[in-house]
Amino acid sequence: MSNRRRSRGSRPASPAGKHSIPELAEAAPERQPLPQWRWRAFPVFFMFSVGLFFGVFVGVPAGIAGEAGNNVPQYVVFLGSAILLGLALSHVVVRWLLSRGIAGPRPKRR
Repeated sequence: MSNRRRSRGSRPASPAGKHSIPELAEAAPERQPLPQWRWRAFPVFFMFSVGLFFGVFVGVPAGIAGEAGNNVPQYVVFLGSAILLGLALSHVVVRWLLSRGIAGPRPKRR
């Protein structure tokens, strides 16, 4: 063996030439299906009501301050909601990638 590193494209050929389909199917880990999401569950209703309350509780004073000429509270509310929306969208995209098999779960650290 030499001490040189091989580039990605230069792998030694397998004895049979190319991998057969059964070998590749056995090498792929079996994915567990994602659990069914229940939209009519209490946690979904609770988070919707908390979000609505928080939006009204913060939005009304920010709107009143904006009419008085101080737009800083509106900017703070907008920035906070944009950050939370970004986190929620990243969660949805990661779940979609996992369901399609494009990305996989991280291996457990030892």
